[in-house]
Parts: sequence; structure tokens; C-alpha cells
Amino acid sequence: MALLGKKVSPKLGMGWMVTYGDLLTGLLAFFILLIVKTEQEAEATFKFADRMKEMVYAKIMAEKEAQRLEWLHVEHTGTKGIKLLIPSEIGDQPFFESADDRIVINFYFYLQSIARIINSLELEQVPTRYANIITRLALAGKRVEINVRVEGHSDVVPLGPSSRFRDNWDLSTARAHAVMEFFMRSTNIPDEYFAISGYGPFQPLGAVEDYSENRRVEIYIDIVMIDNVGMVRG
Repeated sequence: MALLGKKVSPKLGMGWMVTYGDLLTGLLAFFILLIVKTEQEAEATFKFADRMKEMVYAKIMAEKEAQRLEWLHVEHTGTKGIKLLIPSEIGDQPFFESADDRIVINFYFYLQSIARIINSLELEQVPTRYANIITRLALAGKRVEINVRVEGHSDVVPLGPSSRFRDNWDLSTARAHAVMEFFMRSTNIPDEYFAISGYGPFQPLGAVEDYSENRRVEIYIDIVMIDNVGMVRG
């Protein structure tokens, strides 16, 4: 009872406010970290296609180095994906029969090397391996597509009257189709991932007079993010 007439120190009375303030500060820091983490996860999700293309490029370059495929040109083009350029001949070995879409039998050795690289990418496992990310994208109205485009190119020399093809444009498309069929048989890539196109002599690498350089087949491995409007950067 002797304490009834004694004043209580203000510092003792305010102690609970200090503790309460520390608690609020801790909770605020937690929520800030949670928001930052959520934003980082969302950003990573929407950059999924970019990250996958970087991984594909790094893997292809590593395999090219391991197999010592100096003849294979690899380029990260960005918007078109990862380009694998197969020249019209390697050493003295031509790719196709003259003015034809038939692949020279000895050239299959080189195509098998590319098939091994493509199989090492395990593109067919992307939908299941990254199912969580793909599900989050689907909830945002987007989807991921994997495309393997085979493009045929030719020189400007007109075809002879006995050719089975109308022109170089027709020939380049047929050659792209022959290469696509080979990779359909030799890789695990689902058929629906593939597409072809032929450009004839209209996209030369250099001077149109450089016939051997412009006769080529290019493979583009691309991973894109699609929304309801169209294709967005991926």
C-alpha cells in the first residue's frame, strides 16, 4: 500500500510502446520482403522464355565445342531464336544432290551430329519439367511455345528444264522439308514443334555470286511466350 502515493516513472509506462514499435517494424520488413519475393518470382516467370533460350544457346555451344563441330555456325539471334547454319558442303562432301532435294548419303553423318545436340536439349520435357511456371503463365492468359523452324536457301542460278522443281524457291522449300523429316525421325522433338519455309535466293548471306555460301539450310530453335493478342517478347 506504500506504493499508492509514489509516482511511476514515464519511461516504465512507455516501455510497451517500444516493444510494440519493434514488432510493427519487424512485420513491415517481413511484408516488404514478401512483396519483393513475389515480384521477383513474377518477373522470373514472365522472363521464362528468355532464360530458356539462353540455356539452349549455352548447351548448344558446349556440345559444339565437345564434338568439335567447327563447320556448324551457331548464333543467338534474339527474336528468331538460336540459329544452327548447315553449309551446302563440308570439306568436299555436298549436302544435297545437284539441283535436287535428296540428301547425299555421306552427309547424314553431319546431320546425326546435330540430332545428338538437339536431343541433348530435351525440349520435349519442357512442359512437364517446368509445369509450375507454365501453370502460372496460363493463369495470366499466356502460354509458352517451342518452335523448330527449318529454312531452306539457294543460289540465283536458274534450274534446268529437266528439274523436278519449278524454281529455286520451290527447291529450297523441298530441301527444308527433307531436313525436317530427318530430324523428325532422329530426335525426340514432337512433330507439332516443327515448321519449314523456303526462301530461294532472296536471303543471301553475302554476295549473290557466292553460290556455295548461299546454298544452305538454317535451323532456328525458338521459345516464345504467347498471349491472347499475339506474340510478346520472349
